[in-house]
Amino acid sequence: MSSPFIDLFVYGTLKRGYANFAAHCGHALEVVPASVPGWLYHLPHGYPGAVIAQERILAEGSDDPEADAALQWRHDPPASPAPVSGYDRIQGEIMRLPEPRRSLPPVDRLEDFRADGRGMYRRALVLADPDPSSGSGPASGPRPVWMYWMPEIPAGRYLRRGVWPEG
Repeated sequence: MSSPFIDLFVYGTLKRGYANFAAHCGHALEVVPASVPGWLYHLPHGYPGAVIAQERILAEGSDDPEADAALQWRHDPPASPAPVSGYDRIQGEIMRLPEPRRSLPPVDRLEDFRADGRGMYRRALVLADPDPSSGSGPASGPRPVWMYWMPEIPAGRYLRRGVWPEG
């Protein structure tokens, strides 16, 4: 049975109010402020790239949106995951998108995600921590979400506060 939705953690142009939100996430069923351990960079192309804590990667994305959605909902996150040291907190939003088969492929193309790893970004299932003031935590705890990240940052300016755009 397929999941009726898939959750993405976004931290750049897919966030509310930014260039790619309306076209790719404007139909989100839910938007929740959240954070993920990692480092955030402003790339020369005008958008961000993230490096994430490998300890938080639960699975790698595939080219089957429905299988990825099912994997997300089968994953049972620990009540309190082990702390991740040495990383900042990347601030962003969890977007709950309906119909993974239709919602996810356009975002994968935008992010140049390829399941074989040859694209600019990779997509991984990670644990995101909802902002407690959002009403989705701390009682609900960490949530498994899909996130786009870069295995290497070619060039970019480190964003110490984990917020893009820096301001």
